[in-house]
Amino acid sequence: MRIAAAAVVVIVFAAVAANAVTIAPGDVAVTAPSCLYACLSAAPPPTYYLLDHGLNVKGFRAGYYAAFGPNGHLFGSDGGSVTEYDTTLTAVRTFTRPFSSTSALTVAQNGNLFVLSFLGELTIYSPTGAVLQTISLPFGSPAVRAPSLDLAPDQCTLFYVDTAQTGRRYDVCTQQPLTNLPPGPWNAVRAMSDGGYAAGINSTLSIFDAQDHLLRAYTPQVGDIQALAFDSDPGFILLGTETALDRIRLADGVVTGRFARIITVVAVNGEQRPAAVPLSTDIPTLSPALLFAVAVGLTALAWQRLRV
Repeated sequence: MRIAAAAVVVIVFAAVAANAVTIAPGDVAVTAPSCLYACLSAAPPPTYYLLDHGLNVKGFRAGYYAAFGPNGHLFGSDGGSVTEYDTTLTAVRTFTRPFSSTSALTVAQNGNLFVLSFLGELTIYSPTGAVLQTISLPFGSPAVRAPSLDLAPDQCTLFYVDTAQTGRRYDVCTQQPLTNLPPGPWNAVRAMSDGGYAAGINSTLSIFDAQDHLLRAYTPQVGDIQALAFDSDPGFILLGTETALDRIRLADGVVTGRFARIITVVAVNGEQRPAAVPLSTDIPTLSPALLFAVAVGLTALAWQRLRV
């Protein structure tokens, strides 16, 4: 389930809060639209909230998309251009696009900005706003919106969900498509530190390793997942759902915090990505040789105790 593309209109990022807000490590940026499905262009624009680490509101604006850069700067889009704000929420520069069709954005570790359009056009900007590359990504039908876009820690593998809700990977370094994610459909995907990834659909969060093996699935008491981001504490993940922003503890899937709004975009300042493999619930199988060695050791220990 997605947000209708017709809901996207050009909205100027205008400050609502009277006083300046300082962005701090651990802060969370979310987009909260007035509705999820069948929104008309005349519907009120989404509200863009800046939350502290406790999910308390620090400030808010009108706008659609958001991502944090490695320097703590916030990148926000009105559906067309993207504006970069420093840690005092002062505008630094604007990255313009040839048409108003921004679908998602993410920022690389070197500060390069990746902006994806509804039709699968990826534009990569330098930190100063120069266009470095334009790449046409494999994409699905442009009938519905797909806001999920993420650059893996290797800084080459781009994860995204196309408009048909297919999870895809693309190597932006070689400009070659990689294998798709396991069949979804998926609403959101987020890369992990070891090549694995988290993917969400409905109220289920799934963790896969780099070889696409399902390691774990969480079904917390949340609404339909629309967006994902890891917390500044790598033991937690934030789920943007049709009812709330939920902080989930990865050890057991328990909801530990909630901000009650419809949420379609989540970004974390200082996001820390955990490894996927340690989250597996599988019990490793011991080889026959290892089992024999364990048996010999236990026998020797028992014999020693009997002699005492």
